[in-house]
Amino acid sequence: MADVRNFKPRLSSSRLFSKGSKDLDSGVVDDSVFNRMTSSFEEKKFLTDEVQFEYSAPLIYQLDLLKEDIDDIHSHLSESKFTSKVQKFPVVDVTEEFFVSGLTQLKGNTRIDGFTDIRGAFKVNGTEISDLKKSLDYARALEATGVTSTEFDYLDGVTSNIQTQINNAGGSSFTAAGISGSFTSLSASIATDINNAGGSVDFEKVDSTLAPDGDDTRDLGFGNRQWRNLYLDGTANIDSLSADSFAKPPAPVVTTAATLKSSIVNVTLLHTLVLNSSNALSITGLIPAHSGQELTIMNIGSGAVTITRTSNLAVRTIYHRKGASLTINQHEAYKFVCNPNQVWYQIS
Repeated sequence: MADVRNFKPRLSSSRLFSKGSKDLDSGVVDDSVFNRMTSSFEEKKFLTDEVQFEYSAPLIYQLDLLKEDIDDIHSHLSESKFTSKVQKFPVVDVTEEFFVSGLTQLKGNTRIDGFTDIRGAFKVNGTEISDLKKSLDYARALEATGVTSTEFDYLDGVTSNIQTQINNAGGSSFTAAGISGSFTSLSASIATDINNAGGSVDFEKVDSTLAPDGDDTRDLGFGNRQWRNLYLDGTANIDSLSADSFAKPPAPVVTTAATLKSSIVNVTLLHTLVLNSSNALSITGLIPAHSGQELTIMNIGSGAVTITRTSNLAVRTIYHRKGASLTINQHEAYKFVCNPNQVWYQIS
């Protein structure tokens, strides 16, 4: 491979001809002459014409070798741009401006002499440095203060000259007992100030969420000191409800349906199921919410509702000692109750 240091800044050769108005003495050919040369080359007359070949054979041979060299140079210089293969130059001596675009990888030792202008961020050992000047200015300013590496070590330790100076300056106030006592005195002082000022929480104007410090850990009132009335507007999420009595009975949950998604109907949230369909409907089982749940099934549609009953006492089934089905015609209603084993009985 040629040494790039021996590349000439300018070529010694020039073009054999140019195109334009025909002037062969000046090396200018027109389209007719150019087409003649092209046709002669395409017809390989330089090989088939014995007279021409006799005199031009050595030149043709050298031109063919030159063509191979030019192809090698073209492939070598363009391979890095158009393929993933990396070209290696043993020596690169650039005396003028040198432009590189894309990813540049330097392996081995690199020395830069002269001014270097770095635009944007760069990485050192994988760590990005976006403002090198700021870091260098800070390092120079820190170096000018005369801080030693030993003094930096003091900042990173618990027992150090700096820590000792703080302890000596603060005395017992900087000990664990001293700090604890200071906070205790401060807390008592704040509490005294609040009491003297008559401060208290106004529970008639609570402007934030009232919540305990943990889930299922605090009570509201006591067994012998109960709150009187509780006013809520919204949903009361209660795990278990124990009431002496109901001032008003809970409103029954009623739903009306024209179709059933399944013959086994989910009634966990229902007291009354109203069916209104012109087509016949069939119920083979009921999914209860709890033992003792009562459910009324009412038919106001023209289509009959068939309740399949069984004597095998399987869960979610409707029991009948003979396994006879029940038909609910239009404007009829029947009531059922669920036992602890999720078996339903007709009670009316």
